[in-house]
Amino acid sequence: MGHLALAPWETRVFGGDLALTAGAEQDLNGGGWKKANDRAGFASLFRVIQPVRVFRALTPPVLMLGVVVSCGQPSAEPPTEPPAESLIGRPTPPPKDPFTDITAVSGVDFFHAAGATGEWALSEVMGGGAALFDMDGDGDLDLLLLAGAKRPFDPDSPQSGAGHGLFRNDGSGHFEDVSAGAGLGELRGYAMGAAVGDVNGDGALDLFISQLGRDALLVGDGRGRFSDVSDSWNVASREWSSSAAFADHDGDGDLDLFVVRYIEQRAGVKCHDSSGRRTYCPPSSGPAVHDLLLRNDGDRFVDVSSELGLDRAPAPGLGVVVEDITGDGRADFYVTNDQAANQLWVRQADGTWRDEAMQRGIALNGNGVAEASMGIIAEDLDLDGRCDLFMTHLGGETHTLYSARGSGLFGDRTTPAGLSVATRPGTGFGIAAFDLELDGDLDLAVAQGRVQVGDVHDGCELEGTWAQLAEPNLLLLNDGKGRFSSDALRALSVSVPLMVDRSVVSGDIDGDGDIDLIFSRVEGGPQVLRNDAERGGTWILLDPRTTETAATALGIELTIHAGDRTFRRTSRSSDGYQSSRDPRVHFGVPAEVGAVDVEARWTDGARESFRSLAVGKVHRISKGNGETP
Repeated sequence: MGHLALAPWETRVFGGDLALTAGAEQDLNGGGWKKANDRAGFASLFRVIQPVRVFRALTPPVLMLGVVVSCGQPSAEPPTEPPAESLIGRPTPPPKDPFTDITAVSGVDFFHAAGATGEWALSEVMGGGAALFDMDGDGDLDLLLLAGAKRPFDPDSPQSGAGHGLFRNDGSGHFEDVSAGAGLGELRGYAMGAAVGDVNGDGALDLFISQLGRDALLVGDGRGRFSDVSDSWNVASREWSSSAAFADHDGDGDLDLFVVRYIEQRAGVKCHDSSGRRTYCPPSSGPAVHDLLLRNDGDRFVDVSSELGLDRAPAPGLGVVVEDITGDGRADFYVTNDQAANQLWVRQADGTWRDEAMQRGIALNGNGVAEASMGIIAEDLDLDGRCDLFMTHLGGETHTLYSARGSGLFGDRTTPAGLSVATRPGTGFGIAAFDLELDGDLDLAVAQGRVQVGDVHDGCELEGTWAQLAEPNLLLLNDGKGRFSSDALRALSVSVPLMVDRSVVSGDIDGDGDIDLIFSRVEGGPQVLRNDAERGGTWILLDPRTTETAATALGIELTIHAGDRTFRRTSRSSDGYQSSRDPRVHFGVPAEVGAVDVEARWTDGARESFRSLAVGKVHRISKGNGETP
């Protein structure tokens, strides 16, 4: 949630004007900045052209003219950002829905109970993490969905509802609930997110659960059962942890752990919007907490946060991605902070670490303003061979695209990429970057839902506060050059029913070669979406391994040459918001290409080539089995 500091004890918040004032209860009220009525301008489907609204933020007012849909949002850009296809003039046939909602027949029966008690604890609208991972080594993707807590202010609270949900995939996209006896039921605290990796090198995937309360490390046995080793592995932090990521930051062959942390949540702080409605508080309602770097010593983690200077740089962190941002061959940690400058932790030649986000152009947006950054992905979105950054923000801001310019420098390309108007209305959290139509470029799905109450969207079936927080999700289609269009009709397939979404995880759950999506929510059940989009090509899925028996290796840069086209991506499980997805690297490939050449750069800097790998298949790439330069 974004806020603009104006004076001591005063904060005004986009989308619901808040001011922090001294007092016995620190009652928050305010006035000033205002976001236009979210309900205004939204009408029924096929009501095509309508002038929409003016937003006031830190930039001049923007007039939007767009396609509007039930419970949706404008899908076209202003004249300087023309849409890829127009409904003005000559009619065009409606596109086929790219996704089919298979939740009801998927076997995923789960409800995230936020545990709301009427105290308006911020934690109850910030959870909803998920993980899509192969827990039993059978080659398909299983699903973890995290529950809330019965008492959101209590770090020792038991889980809410039926507790965390673990679901085994049979390979066809049908899941079986195997939560009972899996080792998740005894965890206490308010779960936020999950990171997945093999911490002990036995080939089985393990889970790190970030929480408001005691964080948890669960070691897997490779058959879907987990043991809590949090204390012996020294990960039982009791602050508010949000996102986390495993990575081999020191090149010793095992996975270290970066944990993003948020604020100290305090009871007795009340927030109201400009109309007097009670709402959730901004991050300024509690002191920020510094992040953690935990070094893996083989049988336990050692806190080396002070080596990075993390203990001297507290910030309200929500997202993290591990990537070689600077191009020096070493992994960097990019952290998104909630209305504070984002951070890029870069290892220096002498072994020390430094925050280089400001000098590289990725601490603030193009206007020099710190935004309410939440989810984050790092991918080559314009196919120039360099990794770009895309992150989500509060409604009234935009979701922001930082495009790589070379030499580790970036520029804010949100408007030229067609993203400013389409993303401004909603509050975004999770992001999935995936090739929807197998045409080679990466499209974006964004999970959205407010954190401050607002007017209820037409057609919303939720009640009370949850209806005031529900928003439509976004589906942003890439034109192959890093320019995106928001197609309102296609976006319906990721926005019905209208809920308060938080995470979105991606992977091929049914084994047909394209990427499916699962959205998780607060105070609601997940949505399982099968990708049925018309295909513009074929595919290949690469599974890098350091040894034949190891789990999928993280942080491996893979470049494929498919005919006259080249694509570059990195194996990772943690990105988006408080979630983990399939770490194997998926590429859409031109239909006329029958085989591709692959170049792998391993975390120790070694490079290998793998020639003539057939498309339409999953390939395990083992270190040492390729050709060396």
